[in-house]
Amino acid sequence: MEPGESAMELLLRAACHRLVAPEPPCCEPESLAAETGVDPETARALLPGTDAVLKAVAESALRRQMDHLTRRLSAAAGCDNPAHQLVELGKASVEWAIENRDDYTILNLPSVGKVVDSAELQRYHGSLQELARSMLERARERGQVRTDADITELLLIVRAFSYGLSRLYVDRQLRMWLPDDPDLDRPAMLNTALEGFADMMLTGWREGAACCGTSRQQ
Repeated sequence: MEPGESAMELLLRAACHRLVAPEPPCCEPESLAAETGVDPETARALLPGTDAVLKAVAESALRRQMDHLTRRLSAAAGCDNPAHQLVELGKASVEWAIENRDDYTILNLPSVGKVVDSAELQRYHGSLQELARSMLERARERGQVRTDADITELLLIVRAFSYGLSRLYVDRQLRMWLPDDPDLDRPAMLNTALEGFADMMLTGWREGAACCGTSRQQ
């Protein structure tokens, strides 16, 4: 147990390590208690069953992801450039996956999706979707997106690209697509790829870079 770490934190950390294994073992409270040295009765009181373990781990990861996205978007909020804000949202999503590989993997496990409150997940994804939609609609009004573009289709494209970059990194697939160079900065390459994608899809998005200091200048 780490200094200041509670029994719940210890149990969830052990469960997290199990869930990201190539073949995730069971996460029954008694098993976690035996591994961590937590009293079995305490473990069962905190986490009544496997579903409770999965739900607690996923909700903890989800809160950390939302905190990260909120902080990153707050930094871009002062830029009166919706296209730039949209790019920052994509960067923040990929950045979080890079920095939190285990959490990202857990949130995308089918077993987790079955036990986490679907209403909560829908609210989470719905809020991100509405945020991205608002950015795209404002960008279209400013001529930064084609006026005949379908916003729903663009939302799917944006999500697919950022999700794909994240999965390439998390699933350790980048070695198949990038040079086998130990000095290669893979996170920086993903950032560059996302900016290149934005260049093809949006116009004028880099104009917000100076006020946030988060994107390279043209």
